[in-house]
Amino acid sequence: MNLLLSTLLGLSILFTCIHAEVHYHEFVIEATPVKRLCKTHMRITVNGMYPGPTLEARNGDTMIIKAINHSPYNATLHWHGIRQTRTAWADGPEFVTQCPIRPGQSYTYRFTIEGQEGTLWWHAHSSWLRATVHGALIIYPKLGTSYPFPKPQRELPVLLGEWWKRDPISVLRQAQRTGAPPNISDAFTINGQPGDFFKCSSQETTVFPVSHGETAMLRVINAAMNNELFLSVAGHTMTVVAADAAYTKPFTTPFILLGPGQTTDVLISAPVHYPVGSRFYIAAHAYSAAPGIPFDNTTTTAIIEYSHPTAASPFDTNANVDASSIGAVAPAADVNIEASTTATTATTSPPIPSISATIATTNRQIPSTIATTSVANPPVPLTIAPTATTNPSIPASTAPASSPSTENNYDNNNVNPASNIQSNKCAVPSNGNNNNNNGNGGNHNVLPPPLLPPLPAFNDTGAAAFFSAGIKSPGPVELPGPVTERLFFTVGLGLYFCPPSIRCGGPNNTIFAASMNNVSFVLPQTFSLLQAHHFKIPGVFTADFPPYPPIQFDYTGNNISRSLQSPVKATKLYQLKFGSVVEIVLQGTNIFAGEEHPMHLHGHEFYVLATGTGNFDPRWDVSKFNLVDPPLRNTIGVPARGWAVIRFEANNPGVWLMHCHIDAHLGVGLAMAFITENGFGELETIEPPPADLPVC
Repeated sequence: MNLLLSTLLGLSILFTCIHAEVHYHEFVIEATPVKRLCKTHMRITVNGMYPGPTLEARNGDTMIIKAINHSPYNATLHWHGIRQTRTAWADGPEFVTQCPIRPGQSYTYRFTIEGQEGTLWWHAHSSWLRATVHGALIIYPKLGTSYPFPKPQRELPVLLGEWWKRDPISVLRQAQRTGAPPNISDAFTINGQPGDFFKCSSQETTVFPVSHGETAMLRVINAAMNNELFLSVAGHTMTVVAADAAYTKPFTTPFILLGPGQTTDVLISAPVHYPVGSRFYIAAHAYSAAPGIPFDNTTTTAIIEYSHPTAASPFDTNANVDASSIGAVAPAADVNIEASTTATTATTSPPIPSISATIATTNRQIPSTIATTSVANPPVPLTIAPTATTNPSIPASTAPASSPSTENNYDNNNVNPASNIQSNKCAVPSNGNNNNNNGNGGNHNVLPPPLLPPLPAFNDTGAAAFFSAGIKSPGPVELPGPVTERLFFTVGLGLYFCPPSIRCGGPNNTIFAASMNNVSFVLPQTFSLLQAHHFKIPGVFTADFPPYPPIQFDYTGNNISRSLQSPVKATKLYQLKFGSVVEIVLQGTNIFAGEEHPMHLHGHEFYVLATGTGNFDPRWDVSKFNLVDPPLRNTIGVPARGWAVIRFEANNPGVWLMHCHIDAHLGVGLAMAFITENGFGELETIEPPPADLPVC
């Protein structure tokens, strides 16, 4: 029997190795002319593309990506959400796992995707380069396996971003020089384009072609620098099926919410037959719950357009599906993911018949205010009926926006913020070429205006809580335990007093700051933290990050003492033994402003046990923990003036950054890092550093 089991195990491993592929790419980081909002600017891109190339692979594949820095800035690349098991040297955050790639130098990132599938993304992790240096990273199921839901006929990456008329690096440097928060962006984008309601933009608005009867999957990525975003699709129902490359219990919703760094996969389908030529907006705008804090109040759109059935999109993973089966889909085996030096190309089989099977979804009440939106031709239903359910509804602050007229009536300086809408295409060549796999721009402004979806109000905390509560694992999970490390981290903003005889740009002549447990994180400059740990180099960091706040206070109260507003600047890390089970209370503060903070943990995924408002109180709040089907995430939004509790196993040796994914906060210290020690044996030990690891 033992011999038989060993033989079967060996054959299983051999099968996996035979079918796993190695993908080679070359990413050239360079300054490229990009025209947006009527002007051409030099922006840093990868391979001259904004957004950058979409990477595609399967669970189990290996990625080898050579990054060549031809830009004038130091640069690194981060593969957001990839676990990097034993390959922390490839994680990418500047001065954490590597020194930056200097101008004229190169570095090759090597890592294997293990046990992950879904939508992730990659981005620069140095200064503010990620504003234009980012792209999708799509992981398909292994050959012989499939999605746990009926197969969509079309898959479309949707990258949400931000655009500044000024060079983002100069925006950051001005903030560093004055001590003020960075200036807000001038537009949001979808796949790099600001869209119809901005001057000089409608010709480049993304158009996603779909056909009647198709179910499409939108792989939505929030690549914005500093804003959480609501997104909705007019005239269609949305079913969430995954978040942060982890499958979820499907649920229907009229909108989704993503913090910077988060991804969400949604299936969209039309409730009725729409004729060829019908057009609908995908729209997104900011969620900002902190009163008095400036934010970009514009809206961005792309367009879904119904066309005659055509060959499948290059992003499809079509396979023959038994339309009479619910959840019984054939393997997603028809994608040929070819190695390339720029972007991976997917080839697919012809389109398959429409799927008549339905998805079992969690019944959830949608706002009754998502109702009528007037629209010109083509004829479509003027109402979106709420889904019948017994669950309570969310606050009725989701108001419909007015339909647009033409681009000439909208200008970036005078548009109504509630109806300022934009769009884009994924991986658009910066020269404005409209040939794109992820949506084709065109002269669509001569057509009737698309239907515009309603979105929650900018400050609708009820809508945010409603959506977050819907994200759950598909079924019961085996939580890591027992907990061996219980930690309590405050996360929030603060202020430093301005030095004498100097005028500072923060409130009341102060300098903007941020911290975790009153420590404002400072990056080293001579060695990366991982190098210093691995080679035992002294003087680079200390391993005494506090497990609890040094001073306990009313974290979310008003009129917090000014003595608490100035954190200590330091490079402090927290050390974990391999295999530790870590539970962290992330407590938001109101020292300066009670903003929501999307907290991202490198090198791990974690279960979100609960979120709430006010100060976390273990006497009452532990009873709210979801210990049955909590969602698995890599980035979690800590509610404004609230808290979140996460749990993970420290089973990946290395140095791992934990930080707010709002770059305006990360840059002033809202971060810390864990050291996970090696375990026993090769499989629990970090790999040796690569020979081409950059030097500081």
